[in-house]
Amino acid sequence: MLKSSISVHELRISMYVARLDLAWFRSPFLRHSFLIEQTSQIERLVRAGVKSVEIDLDRGIAAPPDSRSNNLLRTAEPHAVGMPSTEPRPVKSLAQLTEEYAQAKLAQQQLEQAVDSVYSSIAKTGVVQPEQATEAVQEITMVARTLPKSAMFMALSQHRAGDASLSRHALATCTLSLVIGQSLQLNPLELHELATAALLHDIGLLQIPATVIRRARVTSSPLSQQEQLQFRMHPRLSVLTMERQGGFESAVLDLVVTHHPSRCNEGVLSQAATASMPDRISILMLADRYDELITGFGGTTPLSPQEAIQRLYLEVHQGQLDQNILTHFIKTVGIYPVHSYVELNTNEAAVVTDLNPDRLHQPIVAITHQPGWVEYPAPFVVNLARQEDQERARGIESGSLLH
Repeated sequence: MLKSSISVHELRISMYVARLDLAWFRSPFLRHSFLIEQTSQIERLVRAGVKSVEIDLDRGIAAPPDSRSNNLLRTAEPHAVGMPSTEPRPVKSLAQLTEEYAQAKLAQQQLEQAVDSVYSSIAKTGVVQPEQATEAVQEITMVARTLPKSAMFMALSQHRAGDASLSRHALATCTLSLVIGQSLQLNPLELHELATAALLHDIGLLQIPATVIRRARVTSSPLSQQEQLQFRMHPRLSVLTMERQGGFESAVLDLVVTHHPSRCNEGVLSQAATASMPDRISILMLADRYDELITGFGGTTPLSPQEAIQRLYLEVHQGQLDQNILTHFIKTVGIYPVHSYVELNTNEAAVVTDLNPDRLHQPIVAITHQPGWVEYPAPFVVNLARQEDQERARGIESGSLLH
């Protein structure tokens, strides 16, 4: 393997990063080896404080011959990595965020129609058509690749507290799985199998009596032992439905049957299958669980994003979820997601406009309202991670997915 050590400023699209000069937990990416496919990846490395990288010359292009001299000029500039900057970091305006969100809402409505069609067909016929599912997955995949992740995440997450719609849950789980999978640089086949499994993971619930589903979700009346067993069997029922129809890859079936942590310990999945796709199993579990927590899909009280993340951390420590996938999920979405409203310790209200990868609890915000919910004449941007000149530093007291 031929390697070359270069400055982060020398990175170009089509170079393959083999190693960073940061510890893994400080990196903006879960993996330290990946192909540079867009300039935003380089920008994230610079913001995280990366100064030098090793590139793999066998898997990507080499640095241009004159790049070293160009880099020497750049290191003298005031905005080089490690040098203080006198200008604020460029962030998207509220107008830009609003436009992105409007596009995401329109895409969401179109995707909901496609997924509703899939689930309506299954409910009526008792079978799932692979071709129809594939078309829906392709639409969702295209949107997840083209629209900003933050806008799509918000469009699918907001105003869903108490939403018991099976197709909405499937769409959110599928999209979030794709967002995490793409950021982990899964290949197209792996992404397609993951997305298909996420879309269909709960179709087994359509075979359980509606009364049992309602009682499990909206009442505190405990289910009988037989009803509990019936409810817990829905992953297996999903797989049986797909197996009867045929046309689904074994990897998709394995993912569906293990989308709840308890399923991994019940002997329904071979060790070989588990070892071959641990990341995808963990991604689907996490995406499914997160949407359950913020919507109350399983019958619990809906949680805020911050509360949901706290619950996920608890479940990681209990061995139910994978810590690396949760860490990557938080780096991708944020503790306070972009587009979400937050209340500051100054009683001001603000909108999160960007994340600080190294300080996710201190994002960049546009402050829109002063105490008493009175609008400021013009919103102003504050980087909560950089307030050294302020007598009282602003901080977030609470956040909401409301847009």
